[in-house]
Amino acid sequence: MTATAYECDVAVIGGGIAGLAAAWRAHTAGLRVCLLEASRAVGGKMRSERRDGYLIEFGPNSFMASATALWELIDGVGLADQVLAATKPADRYVYRDRKARKLPSDLASLVTGDYLSVAGKLRLFSEFAVLGNAGAEDSVWDFAERRIGVEAARYLIAPFVSGVYAGDPQQLGARDAFPQMWQWEHDSGSLMIGALLAHADADQPGDPAAARAAGMYSLRDGLGSLPKALASALPADALRLQAPVTAVQRQGQLWRVQPHPTLAQLQQPVLARQVIIATPAHTAAELLQPLAPNVAAQLGSVVQVRVAVVHIGGPDPAPAAPRGFGVLIPRGEGLRTLGVLLPSSMFPGRAPAGHWLHSAFLGGANDPEAVDLPDDALISLALRAQADAFALSGDRTLQQTFAAVVRWREAIPQYRVGHRAQMAAVSGELQVHCPGLTLAGSYLTGISMADAAAGGLRAGDRAVAALRPSPESA
Repeated sequence: MTATAYECDVAVIGGGIAGLAAAWRAHTAGLRVCLLEASRAVGGKMRSERRDGYLIEFGPNSFMASATALWELIDGVGLADQVLAATKPADRYVYRDRKARKLPSDLASLVTGDYLSVAGKLRLFSEFAVLGNAGAEDSVWDFAERRIGVEAARYLIAPFVSGVYAGDPQQLGARDAFPQMWQWEHDSGSLMIGALLAHADADQPGDPAAARAAGMYSLRDGLGSLPKALASALPADALRLQAPVTAVQRQGQLWRVQPHPTLAQLQQPVLARQVIIATPAHTAAELLQPLAPNVAAQLGSVVQVRVAVVHIGGPDPAPAAPRGFGVLIPRGEGLRTLGVLLPSSMFPGRAPAGHWLHSAFLGGANDPEAVDLPDDALISLALRAQADAFALSGDRTLQQTFAAVVRWREAIPQYRVGHRAQMAAVSGELQVHCPGLTLAGSYLTGISMADAAAGGLRAGDRAVAALRPSPESA
């Protein structure tokens, strides 16, 4: 017996932050929405959990003041009173020669810090004198080496790339992975001059980011609070969990979204006027293969790296735990860890009173096998990185009594040379061949949760515009 279809205006496939933002936008515009998520909970990698008094983040740990889309969602679902600003100081470090060295935070530390040698600083400071030569085919490494020299590229840019993308700077495209920096050189011929001009523009009255103090932010109960609140803001019958979608097909003027046929309680198909596919690229490729094979092939070619997140914690009566945001660890420094964040230093309530919580990251483009190591091995690597970076020995030794390991087999899309142009072409082709289908996700226009949220809101706006055109467009 065939189940009666559930009819709605917009079906959203995927309950990560992009899909939730899209569904929320359509719902608040008065459209009937159905969101289908394959797992048991919404949020994707944006998930928080409290264990033994420690609040751990499965994915992102914080967001920037400039994350306009996230602020809109936070305000829209009533979480403004849950926002936490990062505790000062939020010092950042880079690991070099068996020591965490503080990165510059002002002009004085830019000159006096030990993050680079004297020769490395002189080359860095001469950046404005290097002729601009921004090329669309530049890798991040080629771009950084040309602009600021080999030493600064190795100890400033390469670990930053690992911290953001868990990627290889020689594989990522400068224009694709860091479009703002590439544009600074393209427009002004210099990173330093371009950054100064951008900062001046950002200080103009009316800039939305100016309303928030610069820095990092989170939520009192973790970033996973936002996906949960967005899901709760949808009507009860609009959210379907454990509903993996196996097919999207045309049915007259509607789209038929078919959940997995073996789950009896979820056999009811969905008929929608608009469909937003907010899944990882490879899942979107599988759904689109029968409808748009070329689009599917392009999405299937998106590379996603594997990452393990290792949370470690314990008592800190002294206190001896390091303070700050965290340390990035370049390749070739004798440690297998990409970096260590210090959540209990950044935000209150991340660890029980008198305890510390740190989060290490392993794997990535250059060490994918690390993700398959046993928990004990990953914890040991994280503890070694923590101890070496912050000289935790003798009286400063920290006892580790808590650990939790999270593995992501498809963690972060890699924005290689030409990625953004490729994804723009994919979206355009989909509109031509499958009108009414829209993509959203971190592989399209930016990997941060703020980018994903913004993309979801745009996808929701497109669905609303398609179904309820304004008088001007009628």
